[in-house]
Amino acid sequence: MKKIKIKEKAGEKGQDVIAKELTKKPGKGQLVKIKPKKSKTFTWPAIGDYWVRTKQFIQEAWVELKKVTWPGQKETLGATAVVIVLVFLVSFYLGIVDLGLSRLVKYIIG
Repeated sequence: MKKIKIKEKAGEKGQDVIAKELTKKPGKGQLVKIKPKKSKTFTWPAIGDYWVRTKQFIQEAWVELKKVTWPGQKETLGATAVVIVLVFLVSFYLGIVDLGLSRLVKYIIG
């Protein structure tokens, strides 16, 4: 937004210089110039800083892992069984689809 300062003459109505700030928004169809952002150049961090940040990351990750509620043995075995059953069902379905499509292609080709 553009700020415009308007100064009144000194001495009017017994006051000193008065400054009023008005904000002016661009109207429809009016072009607004945008200043380009300064590009930041990339610099490699110091090697010592790299090790400090890596150590800090591992420590913070360890703290977060301590907050996790891990599933019990029953829940883990149940979830594993569900995954294994679903893998067999999907592989059986895809095997049947593959067999059907391969026979269809053989029939069309010859």
